[in-house]
Amino acid sequence: MKVKVYSDGAARGNPGPAAIAYSIYDESGACVDSGARSIGRATNNEAEYQALLLAMERACVHCKDIAHFYLDSELVVRQVNGKYRARDARMKGYLGKVLAKSRCFREMRVIHVPRENDRAQIVDSMVNEELDRNR
Repeated sequence: MKVKVYSDGAARGNPGPAAIAYSIYDESGACVDSGARSIGRATNNEAEYQALLLAMERACVHCKDIAHFYLDSELVVRQVNGKYRARDARMKGYLGKVLAKSRCFREMRVIHVPRENDRAQIVDSMVNEELDRNR
């Protein structure tokens, strides 16, 4: 089985109030799980990592085989894929958690997707709704 997972995180202010969201799609393209939550005060990069971690946790419930994660954060994607080093201690911590959680899947890919992607826009909207709800 293979799932496609979209995640997004955002902060209003950097740092500021932040929220995260994810959506998981099965091989037929049906959304099998999605969610959003406020995470308190965070930077944009922290929110992106927290969104990915939540998405990985939820995806592991649905699939232990192949999981492709789509994010609009080029920084997080490049750090997870080893193209950029995580220098900040907090980012190193998040990266370590992502690498540890990746063991849940037989194969895992983290892919950059432009914000204009339809499914990326869905999770972006979910994040913004959550931020608006918790003003």
